Amino acid sequence: MNTVDLPINRKQFIPVARLLDRMAQDLELEVMGGYQGIGRPVMTADVNRPGLALCGYLEYFANDRVQILGNTEIHYMERLSPAVLEERLTSMFSFEVPAFLLSRNLTPQHVFLDICNRRGIPVMRSSFSTDEVISRIILFLAEEFSPETVVHGTAIDCYGVGCLIVGAPGIGKSETALELVERGHRLVVDDVVALKRSRDEDLFAQTNPIIEHHMEIRGVGIIDVKAVFGVGRVRNTKRISMVMELEDWDSKRNYDRTGLMDEFVDIMGIKVPYLRIPVRPGRNIAIIIEVAALNFRLKELGLNPAQRLNDRILEITSRQGN
Repeated sequence: MNTVDLPINRKQFIPVARLLDRMAQDLELEVMGGYQGIGRPVMTADVNRPGLALCGYLEYFANDRVQILGNTEIHYMERLSPAVLEERLTSMFSFEVPAFLLSRNLTPQHVFLDICNRRGIPVMRSSFSTDEVISRIILFLAEEFSPETVVHGTAIDCYGVGCLIVGAPGIGKSETALELVERGHRLVVDDVVALKRSRDEDLFAQTNPIIEHHMEIRGVGIIDVKAVFGVGRVRNTKRISMVMELEDWDSKRNYDRTGLMDEFVDIMGIKVPYLRIPVRPGRNIAIIIEVAALNFRLKELGLNPAQRLNDRILEITSRQGN
C-alpha cells in the first residue's frame, strides 16, 4: 500500500463568530448577550453541560467547550438565590469559557446575563430541543475540526463513484475529466482538490470556493463547466472511493493486467483503492475510468469479475488434471 505524504491541516480553534455564522439559520440562533466576545476561540469539537459546575464542583470542569444550557440547568439556577448564583457563576467564570448556548428559547437569570456581558462571553439561544442542539453542534464542530489537505488533481463523480484523478502536470487530467463531464458525469473540482477526513473515516473532496467549477484546458483557456454544461454536471462535494494516477506509458513497467491484486493508497490514515493507468496515444482514458468505476461498484456488491474468472479457470484446470 502506498502512502501519500501530504501536509495535513488541523484547525487549532474556530471563533464563536464562525459557529454563529454557519449555524444561525440551521438552529435559529439569536445572540442574547456578550456579543463583544464573539471572537472567542472554540478549541474542541465536544460540548459540555455545566450542571456540576453550577453546583460548585469545578475540579473536572470542561471549560474549553461550548456550554449547553437546557431545562435542567436553567431551572436549577432559578432555584438559587441571586447571591449564591452570582458566587457560583463567578467561580465558573474564573475559567475561560468560549460561549453558552441555550435550548428551547429559555431565558436565563439576569445575573447570568449581566456577568456574561461584563466578561464578554457570548450567550446564544435556539428554539430547538437540547438533544437537537447538542447533536447539530457536535456534527458541525466535528466537520470543522476534521483533518484536511490539498492535492493537485481532479475530482469527479463517475456513475456515483467519487474518483480522484492525479498525475504529473500536462498528463491529461483536466481533458479526461472534461470528456467524462461531456459523457454525463459530474465535476467536483479541478486542479486544486481540498480533501477532508470525516468522523466516519471517509474521505471527501470539496469544491474550491475560489475556482469553483472552472477548468483550465490547454489551447482553449479557462472554461466554466457549470455555465457550459449546466448545473446538473457539477457538484460541490463527493466521497472519494478511488484514486487513479495517470502516467506516461513505460514499456519497462509491469502494469496490472488481471485486477486480482488490489492496491491501496493511504491518505490521512484512510485506505483508498488505487489504480495506476498508463497513458499513450490511442488509449481512451475516459472510457477506462468509466469501466473502472463500474467495476468498483460490482466489487462493492460482492462481485469480483477477475476473481470469478480466475476461479473458473482453476476449476477447469483442476477437472482436466483429474
